[in-house]
Amino acid sequence: MKTFNVKALYIYKFISQCLPIYAFYTILFIQRGKSVTDIAILIALWSVFSIIFEIPSGILADRWNRRNMLAIAAVLQGVCFIIWFFSHTFLMFALGFVFWAIAGAFSSGTEEGLIYDNLKSDGCEENFTKVYGKAHFYANIGTIVGIASAGVMVSFISIEAIALLSAAICFINVIFALQIRERNFYSEGLNEENMGSFETLKEAGAFIKGSGIALVSILFLVLFASLGGYLDEFDALIINDFQISKIWVSVILTIRFAFIALGDILAPMVQKKISSIKQIFLLGGLACIFLTIFAVLWNQFAILIFGVAFMGMAITEILLVNALQNEIKEEGRATVMSFYGIGQNIAMICFSLVYALLAGIFTLQQVYLIISVYGIIGGIGFYLLAKIVKIRA
Repeated sequence: MKTFNVKALYIYKFISQCLPIYAFYTILFIQRGKSVTDIAILIALWSVFSIIFEIPSGILADRWNRRNMLAIAAVLQGVCFIIWFFSHTFLMFALGFVFWAIAGAFSSGTEEGLIYDNLKSDGCEENFTKVYGKAHFYANIGTIVGIASAGVMVSFISIEAIALLSAAICFINVIFALQIRERNFYSEGLNEENMGSFETLKEAGAFIKGSGIALVSILFLVLFASLGGYLDEFDALIINDFQISKIWVSVILTIRFAFIALGDILAPMVQKKISSIKQIFLLGGLACIFLTIFAVLWNQFAILIFGVAFMGMAITEILLVNALQNEIKEEGRATVMSFYGIGQNIAMICFSLVYALLAGIFTLQQVYLIISVYGIIGGIGFYLLAKIVKIRA
């Protein structure tokens, strides 16, 4: 059998995020009459749809073909953007999010399981942090290219046309997804054990409940390390608050994802300096200190500090996912990660609704201050929790 061709993975990840519509879909919603509250509700609905499909897709990824699921996910996301091209009503935008939610559920956990099992097959699973980090790096470089190109495109074509172009990119990426080597130790073992789908779910749940590292890793990932992901749906609104040119939407998002990509590359180096999971929690808290500084300064010239905050969150996320993957032995990896995905989507719903509530009471600057302080408290709180209960590693 040929060794794992990581280049195919990296190309797939790059193209999967090289979508110009990322920079402007919230602006598209606004141009078609949707309010900030409408957008927050749409994003919350997106998370609801994701929750519905998360566990079934995780079980399917462990029991079927993970590579094919990534290819299907690319098609479904493309369908979302086509629907948005024609959309003018709240319900049609929500329908687009249904397809995007299914696509996200199909890739959530599937990618991590596919990467780990491919590396394990070659006897080099210790390289997971490096390969997973690089995969995220290329994904974020793709995001940067997509966002930067969108900043140029919007001067020549409509946002609706950018949505169609993004759909075409998704369909092209199906070809590259199918080039990734398929390896799934869990499904191979099922041929002998003939375990039912419910047993796969039950086994994953028992693992999380019985592993201190797995439990605190997932909780911190959901509640704090994923703050960057929850916020990126609203980043374009910062530029509206600054009352500066639309080109700055691309600038702030490009800088944000450039720093996240840097964090993806730095994660294996930082891992060598981290001796315990408690220190990872502190790193997450430190990232939010930089977000606090940005919120205090609150102008476009502080965007570099904004980027550093998300770089810290990216490193925190990769190190915790690595700790989680190393804990999993015989359980279904994608199903375990589905619990993480469900937690993220529940948190995203709560976050979107709280964001909408706060935005109606406070200024946007004050909202970011509240969120950043919350992150700092989380980092310190989990550090103390891990120290008190003496979680190993």
